[in-house]
Amino acid sequence: MKRDLVFAAVLAATVSACSPNFKDGTGPIVPIPNVEGAVTRSGSAAPGLEVALRDTSGQNVAKTVTNTAGDYGFGGVTSGAWEVKVSGRMADDYDSVTRDFQLVSPSLSLPVLDVSAYGAGATDPADGAAQPVPSPVQPVVFQWNFPSAPPGVTARAQVFDSAGTPVWYSGSLTIGESSWNGLGNQGDYQGRAATPGNYSWRLKFDLPDSSVAKTAQRRLTLT
Repeated sequence: MKRDLVFAAVLAATVSACSPNFKDGTGPIVPIPNVEGAVTRSGSAAPGLEVALRDTSGQNVAKTVTNTAGDYGFGGVTSGAWEVKVSGRMADDYDSVTRDFQLVSPSLSLPVLDVSAYGAGATDPADGAAQPVPSPVQPVVFQWNFPSAPPGVTARAQVFDSAGTPVWYSGSLTIGESSWNGLGNQGDYQGRAATPGNYSWRLKFDLPDSSVAKTAQRRLTLT
């Protein structure tokens, strides 16, 4: 009896954390989605992709997978600031595409997210490349291709240390190249010169529809 009471209390707490509206059917009881959206790839539905609901600190709160029509939904989302993140899976996909949103009404339909990179991606340095520690005289030059669509995309190159801590970000650019002189400009790395070690870098594309696309990180060894 005591065990049953504990289980009932846990179940009640779980249900109260979700939306009060539920679908009743032959399967399990699930919350009715109050935040919905769709994912496409070059204009066609993109099924089977993981979509995460994240809070303002970037922590995953819930995950789902797009259905055969490319649709997804989350139930029990409360008012406030959120982010959805879809992870690419195919060779010409972005590694991820994210969209920030504010939930101020009981439900929200988000604009479509397009996971196709349209040819965008890093070109140099290659993944796993080794280069001398950059300096103003001998910087590391990051190069990339912009997507063929849509127009109006800007890009940033981003460098991280071996623990994933941001070290350096370029400005927002409309050209496919940026040089890093070895000085950090993020957090504790602000104004510090790079030292030999393992790093990674990636590209962050700001898209005209206010979504943000990122490429997979490339390893970079500074010697």
